[in-house]
Amino acid sequence: MKKSIYAAMLSGIICPGSGQLWLGKKLQGWGFISISVVCIMVLMDQMISRAQVIAEQILAGNIGNDLASIYAAVSEVALDTGSSSMSALTWVFLANWGLSIISAFWFGAQQDKQLQLQTDTKTAE
Repeated sequence: MKKSIYAAMLSGIICPGSGQLWLGKKLQGWGFISISVVCIMVLMDQMISRAQVIAEQILAGNIGNDLASIYAAVSEVALDTGSSSMSALTWVFLANWGLSIISAFWFGAQQDKQLQLQTDTKTAE
């Protein structure tokens, strides 16, 4: 399998930046990983704080203690489009992931070309 395809698959399936690390591009790899981790941490913090608000409303009696009431409250919060920071952060995460795949493929293609040139010169000698 070509390095370009394998590196792109690593970045796409395992973790953004893992393909770059496998190719030896440590700075780019850790950069993509860092951005992903920060995005996930902030998104999880926002989700946990929303869940805590719902849990406090259940304990206060504002939301019924049955599955239908809880589901309705969770659905209402999930469909809230007023949170532009969460939406923007999701797009940053997805863009980082996509750029990681493209970057890994590109760096891998460069290394594939170098390996092909080396083998061509060896066979020509």
